[in-house]
Amino acid sequence: MKLNRWIALPLAGAAALAIAVGAAAAAPSASGSTNYAQVFVNKLAGILHLTPAQTQDALKQAQLQTVDQMLSDGKITKAQADSMKARINAGNGLAAIRGYGRGPGGFGAGAAVIRDLRPAEMNAAAAALHMSASDLQAQLRGGKSLADLEKAASVSDATVKAAMRAAAKGVLDSAVKAGTITQAQADALLARAGKGFGFRRGLPRPAQTPAAYFPSA
Repeated sequence: MKLNRWIALPLAGAAALAIAVGAAAAAPSASGSTNYAQVFVNKLAGILHLTPAQTQDALKQAQLQTVDQMLSDGKITKAQADSMKARINAGNGLAAIRGYGRGPGGFGAGAAVIRDLRPAEMNAAAAALHMSASDLQAQLRGGKSLADLEKAASVSDATVKAAMRAAAKGVLDSAVKAGTITQAQADALLARAGKGFGFRRGLPRPAQTPAAYFPSA
């Protein structure tokens, strides 16, 4: 059983310790070395007056119930919840929750939405500037700024940004309708639209969820 992957509690200090121990336990142990992941589970079991197996199961159930709560609160979609639960049941523990909102990890469909936003914005900006997307990218790579290109085309920055925002909204509205991301996630992503052809930070993380205790490495 993958005991060392379940070491995490929804408290900032405990989470930091759990993550550190989990990382150490993930590497192959040298012969005779102490498995501190197992030590952690055993210590917690003693405090809770449970067996290590019962402690592991309690942690797993708490994580699954936390995902249910996030879904009930409308912070994640059903597809995202199913993905997180699959990772928890596979032995990834709170890594499934800790990774919430960070790029492609655990959110294949959501990550695809994020990847779609950059070309959508790029195409919209190029159209507003009366040029092709490939020409726009070439100009930007050559050192031109968006402001330089707007000036050369006699197009206002507001016009370009509005086009980019409209394109992003189209992608996000479709994703919400499909149940890929929540409306709250779409709104937060839309707030970034028109600010640089990219959403590298991944899906926005709600302010009040267990994920807030688990900053991305």
